Amino acid sequence: MSTRRRVMQEAFAIVIVMTVVWAWLSVTPIGTRGRGLVGLILLVAGTAAMAMRALPARRWESPWGVGAAVSAAIACGALFGFAPTTAGAAFAPIFAGMAGYRLPTRPAVLVAVIVSVSAFVAALVEHRATPGLALLAGLAVFVGMGRRDRMEALRLTEEKLVQTQRAVESEGRAQMLAERTRVAREIHDVLAHSLSGVNMQLNLADALLENGRTEDGRQAVRDAQQAVSDGLAEVRRAVYALRDEPVDLVAGIEGLVAGDHESVTVDGAPGWLSDVQTTQLVRIVGEALTNARRHAPGAPVHVAVAGTDDQVSVVVFNQSDSTATPFTKGAGVGLVGMGERAAQIGARLQVGPADGGWTVRVELSR
Repeated sequence: MSTRRRVMQEAFAIVIVMTVVWAWLSVTPIGTRGRGLVGLILLVAGTAAMAMRALPARRWESPWGVGAAVSAAIACGALFGFAPTTAGAAFAPIFAGMAGYRLPTRPAVLVAVIVSVSAFVAALVEHRATPGLALLAGLAVFVGMGRRDRMEALRLTEEKLVQTQRAVESEGRAQMLAERTRVAREIHDVLAHSLSGVNMQLNLADALLENGRTEDGRQAVRDAQQAVSDGLAEVRRAVYALRDEPVDLVAGIEGLVAGDHESVTVDGAPGWLSDVQTTQLVRIVGEALTNARRHAPGAPVHVAVAGTDDQVSVVVFNQSDSTATPFTKGAGVGLVGMGERAAQIGARLQVGPADGGWTVRVELSR
């Protein structure tokens, strides 16, 4: 419940208590005989009617609650005609407003009609109030109905705000998890393969040196140093990618190839690619090249880029004298990463053996 709504309810409760106290001090006659007894009964019944304000809405809407509201309406209307110049006359419109707030429309209107009719009849009997004015006592039901509608609208607004806040928090968590996944993928693409390559070369150098093949061992160490240098370059490119800095597709791919056995051909360079699409395509090519170097070291690798106004395709093909080792060997995170990158930009990814080698093809439509 909002603070405003709670304050309004507390203020209304104070008004009712003050009205009841004032009525007990102002209604006359009150006694145990004759008209005084009638006044006492009507005042007690009216006070009970005011106390119904504390009942929850579900009690009002029950058959028992509707019956009690009808009885209370009769008492409040009769008190209006019995003591029209005292605070007791306020019981009728207050109760009609309460009925409009607590009850559905039809029962609320019924209670209001009963209030007005009771007040009208009492005014005729007592000759102490204008009958026409008594008929207006039940009109306060519309005030209660309007307040009920405003409170319901306020409740729905509060619920919608809560739902919106939860949705924003959920979206924030999803974005955070997506960012974590992206960073993890970048770390794997850059560091895992670079370090594994260095480890392989150092193990090879150790084995060669133990067998007395000093020159070959030194070459393996130089290859490891080159792998470290290449890894640092890839780390720098990964940092730029994490920063979402713009990169040209062809320039980004050309920066990935290394050595005479790796080459790039370009047949049209599309200019409609977004920075995100370009970055993901470059990272897919980088993953494919890393896998080719790992599973078919020294084998020729060719990257073909073809672009039109509506489509771009990038094909990475590495040749091999023997059957290529599937990229799924090991953890398989690289292939999963390429698939996630392709799905993120709506591209089609195909990976598999072809012509005695291995092909990675990614196609993206505008």
